[in-house]
Amino acid sequence: MKMMRIITIMGLAASLLLGGWCFAAEGHGKSAIAQMAEIMHRLKHYPSPQGKQELQTIISASSTTENERVIARAMMNLEHQASPQDIPLLKKLIDSKASTPQEREIAAIIVNLDHRPTEQDKEKLKTMMQ
Repeated sequence: MKMMRIITIMGLAASLLLGGWCFAAEGHGKSAIAQMAEIMHRLKHYPSPQGKQELQTIISASSTTENERVIARAMMNLEHQASPQDIPLLKKLIDSKASTPQEREIAAIIVNLDHRPTEQDKEKLKTMMQ
């Protein structure tokens, strides 16, 4: 009886630990674009350590598209403005007919960024966060 209790408690603890880890890794069920929009919405000059951690999770996820990886990497490299190395990749994404409207929009916000998103940008980001 005592052994059964211990096994049950250990099983429950393991499921809670692994369940929470999986939930965190998937961004609480939000799309990569929604997660990146949230990070951009709260951006001040560069992503916070938490934001960078979230971006790295997006970059590493097998479900992330190549366009989403380009955007996430560009966001990781932000320091007041987009990195000169990232701008051509973002512009290529913006000009591509294969990109989604949200990918083009967030890429354009990054290309035009000057320290933080404008109020107009934040309104666009809010719609992407849902």
